[in-house]
This record gives sequence, C-alpha cells and structure tokens, in this order.
Amino acid sequence: MKYYPIYLDLQGRLAVVIGGGKIAQGKVEQLLQAGAVVRLVSPELTAPLRELATAGKFEYRRANFSPEALEGALLVISATDSQTVNEAVAHAAAERRVLCNVVDQPALCNFITPAVVARGALQISISTGGDSPSLAQRVKREVADLIGEEYGELLEIAADLRRQVHRSMHEYERRRELLRAFIESEALDLLRQGRREQAEDLAHQLLAEALAQADDSPNF
Repeated sequence: MKYYPIYLDLQGRLAVVIGGGKIAQGKVEQLLQAGAVVRLVSPELTAPLRELATAGKFEYRRANFSPEALEGALLVISATDSQTVNEAVAHAAAERRVLCNVVDQPALCNFITPAVVARGALQISISTGGDSPSLAQRVKREVADLIGEEYGELLEIAADLRRQVHRSMHEYERRRELLRAFIESEALDLLRQGRREQAEDLAHQLLAEALAQADDSPNF
C-alpha cells in the first residue's frame, strides 16, 4: 500500500497518546516538540513521563482507555502491548473520524509515522509503508551519516535570506535565482568548517550584488 506523505500542523491541536511506556514517551516528546496539546491515557508512566506530567507539559489521565478520551482530538497514537486495547482505540478513532496510528500495526492505522532525520528545521522522512521499520531505521542511520548539522545551519541562513529577499526584490525569477545561488554556493562548505559568520556574509554579499545589479532599493 502506498501512503500520501504529509506534514501536519499540530500547533495547539489535541493529540492523544494511549500507553505510558518508552514508546509512548517518545511519541509524547515528538508531539510536544511539534506544538501539540497532548493528552496521555495510561495506568502507569515511565519516570520521564511522570516528570513531564508533574511539570504540566501534558494532560495525564491515570486510567485505562475509554472512547471518551478521544473527545476533541485530531489524532491518536496507541502505543500499548495489548491487542485488545489497540483494536479498541482504532475502532473508537474510526467512529469519531480521528486520525489513528497504532504502533507497528499498519492494518489498524489510517496514518503511519516515518523515521525522521532532523537537522534544525530540516526534516528528512523515511518510510517503508510500514513493511519494514528495521529497514527504515537502517536508511535513517545512513542518511544521518551523510547529512550533518551544517544543513540545519544552512537552512537557518537561507530562511533569513529568503525573508530579506521577499522584502526587497519584487520579481519571482530573480528571487528564485538568488536563493538558488546561495544554496549552491560555498556556504555549506564554510559551515562544515565552522565558519558560520563567513557563510552569513556570503548571503549578504549575494543579496547586495543582486540589488545593485537590478538597481533595486531595499525596503527593510
């Protein structure tokens, strides 16, 4: 089965996690990083989850799963070792038209989550369509070896340059050419060498040259 890849904006949206073990812990941490409002339902929690709950990072319901736990949710992730619970979560989610992921059980899911390599705001998603999570993890390790933290830094500088370009240049083609020129420049090599300031200077230089060539006035 082929899946349609998508990134969800979960900022301020309710996501429910069923289960309180290590896998559930990882899911909660990812959801919080994405800005979701998290509700966790489980009789027990790992120590790190207890700390997060005590700090008020998410809503904790110390209970077994019941369908009412999905009230108002955009999505639910079931991370339990009980097939009965997992099937109950999937059934309740389907009735309420809530997006549902049951860990390692694609047949009970209407969405699956990829393995992710993150470098700052840069995210590289790897999926096998649920057929082999082990292969996804291997590919993730190989990609992580190839794509270092410098790519996250490059994205930060490129995003700042893009904001400046949109304020000061009006023609789409010129903006695209400039942004592409920066990405294809030696900026990445400079970042690999720990020379971020020089990479930022290069971005400013390219923008200044483009504005001068077009005789365009910046509007900062």
